[in-house]
Amino acid sequence: MFTCVAAMVCLFVPGLFLFFVHGLTPEFSSLAQSLISVWAFTAVLAVVEPMIYYPILGFAGTYMSFMVGNVMNIRVPVAATVNELSDAKPGTVEADILTAVGIAGSVLGTTVVMLLGLLVFLPLLAVYMETTGPVSVSLDHVLDALYGALLAFFVFRAFKVSLLPLFLGIGLAFLKSDLPFAFVIPPLVVISVFGSRFMYKRKWI
Repeated sequence: MFTCVAAMVCLFVPGLFLFFVHGLTPEFSSLAQSLISVWAFTAVLAVVEPMIYYPILGFAGTYMSFMVGNVMNIRVPVAATVNELSDAKPGTVEADILTAVGIAGSVLGTTVVMLLGLLVFLPLLAVYMETTGPVSVSLDHVLDALYGALLAFFVFRAFKVSLLPLFLGIGLAFLKSDLPFAFVIPPLVVISVFGSRFMYKRKWI
C-alpha cells in the first residue's frame, strides 16, 4: 500500500515541478477537457485490466506489472511464456513464484536496455525524431507487431477457444474501428469466458 501511494504521488511530481519551478500553468478548460477524456477511458481499464490479467500475472506479478507499466506488451507475454515453459499448474503458489521471478527479470532487463539505449542513441536523437523518417514510421507499428505475436501464441495454444473472441474482435474492427479499448475488451472477455464454458460443457474442448 505504501509503495502504491508513493507511486501515485510521484506521478504528479513533473507537473508540480513545472508549476512551482517554471511557473507553467495550463488553462483550466484545456486541463478539464483532457482529464475528462483520459478518465473516461482509463476508469474502466483501471477496474477491468487487473481482473483480466491477474490469472496470468499472479499476485506479485500483478503488483509489479501495474507499478512499472508495459503490462500488455511486456509483462503479460513474459508471464505467458513462463507459464508455458514451466510445469507448474496455473493458479498455484509455484506458478505465482515463477511468474513473479520472470516479471522481476523483465523489469530489470528493460531498465538496463533503456539505459543503454539512451546512452547509445542520444547522439542520434535528431534523426529518430524526424516524423517522416524510416525509424519513426517503423516505431508506429511496434505495438502491432507485439500484439500480433501475442495473438499467435494464444491462438496456437488454444485454437478452438480463440475462435469466438477472434472473429468477434475482427467484426467489431470492421464495423467500428475507432472504438476505445475500454468498450471492446470487457465484452470480449465476458463472451470468451462464457463461450469457453459452453464449449467445455458440450465437450468440444
